[in-house]
Parts: sequence; C-alpha cells; structure tokens
Amino acid sequence: MAELRRWYVAIALFMALILDGVLAYNLQTFIFHRGFSGSCWLTVVGITLIALCDDKNDANIWLCLGLGLIADLYYLGVIGIYTVAFPLICFLIQQSARFLPEVFWFRLLICLVVYLCVSFYVYLTLNLVGIIQLSFASFLNSILPNLLWCFILVLCTYWFWIKLAEEYPFLKKEYYF
Repeated sequence: MAELRRWYVAIALFMALILDGVLAYNLQTFIFHRGFSGSCWLTVVGITLIALCDDKNDANIWLCLGLGLIADLYYLGVIGIYTVAFPLICFLIQQSARFLPEVFWFRLLICLVVYLCVSFYVYLTLNLVGIIQLSFASFLNSILPNLLWCFILVLCTYWFWIKLAEEYPFLKKEYYF
C-alpha cells in the first residue's frame, strides 16, 4: 500500500487529464460560443498547485514531462506542445515557489497567471504550426472565460491538490511507513 501512495499524485494528474477532456466535451455548448471560448485545464491547475506546494521534488518535473506526452498524444496527435508546457510550468513554479508566500489568494493569483500563459502559449504554437487559424482578437476574447474557468477550478480543487502534494509527495519514500 505504501508503494501505491508514492503514485497518488501521478494518478490524480492523469485522472485530471481525462476529466479535462470529459468536461470540455460535455460542457462545450457552455464553454464555446461564437465570440469567445474557454479552456478547461484542471491539469494545469493541478500541476501549478503541486509545484507550489512540493517545490523541492524534482520527480514532479519528470511526471509532468510524461503527462505532457500523454496529453499531446491524447488531445492533439502532435508531440511537443504539452510535452514542453507541463514540465516548464512545473520547473518555473518550483524555482519561484521558494520566494512566494504560501497563502490561498496568492496561489490563486499564480494559478490565474499560469493559466493565461499556457492559453497564450497553446494559441501561439497552434497558430504558428498551422493547426488552427484564429485571430489575436479571438484569443483576447477568450481571456475572461479562461480566467473564470481557472477561478472555478481552483476554488473547487485547491484543498485536494494541496493535501495531496503535502501528504503524498510523488515518489518520496521517506514519507511512507
């Protein structure tokens, strides 16, 4: 049982990845409209909060690399976008978490900023590669729905991700008996 506890974070992030697709599919009439669209990325919220809470665990970066590879194959069929974004988010947040206050409102703000940065990165990359052809005005129209989605996701899952990262850090043996 202790061996399985070492993998709780990985299992939760994988389930969040699946839940992202399920929510996006089932709520597409609510998320996507003519003038704006939002992105449902519970995975980005989870990675951000885990990196903020468990900032000394380098195994999280490798986990995010594998998760990004799975996300690329699952959602896009093109390897590279999430494979770069997820470990980069984790690394940058872990490096800066040592200097940031550990309060809910500040972590919420960090999640909002990271969510928007990932949205811009995905928009820019998909536009440059030619997978999508959206104007910059379309991206600007999606900022408010993305912030709203991120706010909702953080409020609903914040305590889960923090408790998970604190009590079951990924691949750390010394915490389990």
